[in-house]
Amino acid sequence: MRLKDKVTIITGAAHGIGKAYARRFAEEGAHVIIADIDAQGGEATAKALVDSGGSAWARTTDVRNFPNVQGLMQETINKFGRIDVLLNNAAIYVTQQLWKGPVEELALEEWDRVIEVNLKGVFLCSKAAIPIMKQQKSGKIINIASGTFFSGSGNMPHYTTAKGGVVALTRVMARQLGQYGINVNCMTPGSTMSEESVSEEVLKRREGSMDKRAFRRIETPADIVGTALFLASADSDFITGQLLVVEGGGVMH
Repeated sequence: MRLKDKVTIITGAAHGIGKAYARRFAEEGAHVIIADIDAQGGEATAKALVDSGGSAWARTTDVRNFPNVQGLMQETINKFGRIDVLLNNAAIYVTQQLWKGPVEELALEEWDRVIEVNLKGVFLCSKAAIPIMKQQKSGKIINIASGTFFSGSGNMPHYTTAKGGVVALTRVMARQLGQYGINVNCMTPGSTMSEESVSEEVLKRREGSMDKRAFRRIETPADIVGTALFLASADSDFITGQLLVVEGGGVMH
């Protein structure tokens, strides 16, 4: 088991790709903390992992609220004694009615809503976890960006800006935290069939990405979780400040 007894916090892990990360990490022996604003979904995911023989605990978390995030970190320490991995996965995307359109028509409230979760949330979770990891002299922070950062595609100015900020924040933290033995890396899943119910519109959107890839097929959560596992494991101990693109060749950089 590559993550045996590693205490791992995954934000936004009640659904979608986050849930897939949680399942894979639990299979690899991690103690998984499901940190999600959806209390019921988080509890259901944790129960499923425990029923499958894994170690999981759900803690309702709003990544926009720093006292709430601080509580998550402190309760994790109280329960497990350390934090080995923080996977900043929580984000607003198209499954949460993400607005699309020109920059000049983007409402200020919509800009703030997405930036607050997708960028500020990563900052707040990292800010709360870093002092703990510094004291341990070890830790892995994994941030989730987006291929829209490279192409500017998707007509999502606020989403793409937030994800670009995540890449920048990753590099700054990697520079600052290397001396403490803390790895900070980033990865970009492509358009992934992560929905729990697949409508015709969803299928069409996911199929629309196929022609841009070297691998001409729909991406699934199973295509992504191995990269996250690599970044969380000892196999990546000498890698930091990097952006790994997991998009089937849709983006090459």
